[in-house]
Amino acid sequence: MSEVVAQGSFKLGLPFGSVGAALLMAALLVVVVLGVREHRTLAEPRRRWLLHGLRVLTALAAAVLMLQPQWLGQSVEQVQGRVAVLLDTSRSMSVRAGDSSRLDQAAQRLGTLLDAATDKPSLYAFGEGLTPLPRGALNQAQWSLSDDTRIEHALRGLAHGQDTGLGAVLLVTDGADRTPGFSAKALEALGVRVHTVLAADTAGLSDVAIASIHADSVAFVHQPAQVEVTLRAPPSHASPIVVTLRNGSEVVREVSAELSADGTATVTLPFTPTRLGRAAYTLSIPTDDTDAVPANNERAFLVRVVRERLRVLLVCGQPSWDARFLRGFLKGNPAIDLITFFILRTQNDNSMAPPEELSLIPFPTEELFEQHLSSFDLVIFQNFDFGPYQMAQYLPRIHDYVVNGGSFAMLGGDRSFGAGGYVGTPLSAVLPVRLLAGDHSVDTAEFSPQVVDEAAHHPVVELLPRDADNRAAWHEAATLLGSNRVLGLQNEAQSLLVHPSLLDDAGQPMPVLAVGSAGRGRSLALTTDSAYRWSITSAGKSGDASVYERFWDRALRWLSRDPLLDPAQLTTDREQYGPGVKVRAHAWLRDQRYRAIASSVLRLSLRDAHGRSLQDVPLETDAEGKAEASVLAPTEPGAYELAVSREGDNNLLATESLLVEVGGDELADPRAHPELLRAIAHATGGNYYDQLSDLPALDALPRTRTRVLAVTARAPFASPWYFMLVAALFGGEWWLRRRFGLR
Repeated sequence: MSEVVAQGSFKLGLPFGSVGAALLMAALLVVVVLGVREHRTLAEPRRRWLLHGLRVLTALAAAVLMLQPQWLGQSVEQVQGRVAVLLDTSRSMSVRAGDSSRLDQAAQRLGTLLDAATDKPSLYAFGEGLTPLPRGALNQAQWSLSDDTRIEHALRGLAHGQDTGLGAVLLVTDGADRTPGFSAKALEALGVRVHTVLAADTAGLSDVAIASIHADSVAFVHQPAQVEVTLRAPPSHASPIVVTLRNGSEVVREVSAELSADGTATVTLPFTPTRLGRAAYTLSIPTDDTDAVPANNERAFLVRVVRERLRVLLVCGQPSWDARFLRGFLKGNPAIDLITFFILRTQNDNSMAPPEELSLIPFPTEELFEQHLSSFDLVIFQNFDFGPYQMAQYLPRIHDYVVNGGSFAMLGGDRSFGAGGYVGTPLSAVLPVRLLAGDHSVDTAEFSPQVVDEAAHHPVVELLPRDADNRAAWHEAATLLGSNRVLGLQNEAQSLLVHPSLLDDAGQPMPVLAVGSAGRGRSLALTTDSAYRWSITSAGKSGDASVYERFWDRALRWLSRDPLLDPAQLTTDREQYGPGVKVRAHAWLRDQRYRAIASSVLRLSLRDAHGRSLQDVPLETDAEGKAEASVLAPTEPGAYELAVSREGDNNLLATESLLVEVGGDELADPRAHPELLRAIAHATGGNYYDQLSDLPALDALPRTRTRVLAVTARAPFASPWYFMLVAALFGGEWWLRRRFGLR
């Protein structure tokens, strides 16, 4: 059933709306007042009143000309639409109101109204999404609760196609919407009436809660960090409140918080992470029998613990341009703690002076390689031969350092690799290349290294995200001067850059840049001492000196195991979830050589803190190694881990931590918000009901929706004749003023 009605409205054509109109009227008033004051100098009263009236009439005519009032007429069709019911099933609706929860009371009242309705409305549940709800679900005692309330998202999804022919929406909620920037006025354009009913008691809750926590997502190992906690309680609540910070079952810190007059308090709890990786912390406050929402008395947060600075030991066999550029790059990075030793002379040099007079500082081999080696994240030998410094006894220590998780890089030169006597030493076992002994192991020819095709996406050589741009950057980089010759790759090592003409013992292009692993450690071999040319020479050639810095930045990050450069990446849509909520996981999976694990069926496991698998679902990758899957969060709060592995293989490709907590942001402030529901009803032309018992029969809810058929606009003062009238009034006033002796 429809009805066509005529509607009209008035508007001004002046820009800036009411503000512009007010400024214009003020200016014209000033003009009138000034004119009246000047007219008072005339002696004859009749002339004064004539000019007064003419000035006011002229000002009014000018005001109408500039304001351009218009009359808009609309032909509107009003159609009787259907009603849809939106029931809030977020966690704040689980707050108890008497003997049952807000959600149970709302479901009971809606069930009664739906049974009595002639025209059965559509029924939907909403929280962070919108889901059709079977009629029988209202009689269930258990609900799948959402973590968030998103009223605007649900209303827009309903009005824009999910339920056609809508005339009205009945929104049943407590109004606990935490969407940033949400404004009820933005719902005016929906074209659907929204009737709102407050499904919560407006009386204040006796609730002591952790209202919010603020902690940095990244902290440094063995360095102080802190978390800021805001508490909320009824003003009558006894003070102080003890806040406890735990890491697992260990109590890290306890602080007493004194409540202010409005029942709030903010305290800061310091803590010091002791292990690298993701750490889960829990905050809690005491709970008593009068607390209406005990679930918000505990909150949790995750911290990624990293090193504050990367400790690098650089040992250079002799001064060179390559050594100068690398040391400058490392020193210029504030995130690197650099220890450098330059060897300026050996014990075989005939200096004609005692060593103590020539040595700036003795080479502390025992201190570095016996006592402090494990404190370094990376050791670099740059054109350094160990023999003259009696270091053979320390090479097994460096070998063990790498195998146990350290990182090692060897750079080329006439004192490095085979030319430096490393063939057959323990250190040769952790290098990614097999060494060639003898003086003929150094080639001095100029060359341009080539990126290995299958290694083009390895982060050490992937300087730019687009493949074409990356290859162009390497192609335009300056040539290198000479290289150490090697026999080929060792074990499962990988070539990233190869020589264009030299071959290894297998007849393959000889590695120039290779990476590999030994035990739990990583190693890198760069068989040239002229990489500095990627900076200074490339800048002179093409104006781009960034290849050198990008290369070493990514090489250091890969060697130090920056998680952002891991070949397999696993992320979740957020870090914290409520019990039983869907966890959406996104994966980009590549093998250790950074080749996509394409078109494969893998396993996504949800594991507890002890590594036990709680859920397993298949994870199917596409041609790029990307995949999506979801699991349900456990019902017990705590820290959990998602892990990806191949079927039948316990080696994990990627992991990601997550938290399950009963409270969360949704329950941090469970108070009802009737002012938001009033604003929504007012903006959309609906009715607001303060409690569930006020709801009328669903058939009685206004449900008309409007559609504009035609619009007409009339602007009577926009004609040239009216402009000529205003001009005539101005001219007449000017002529009379001159005739009466005024300027």
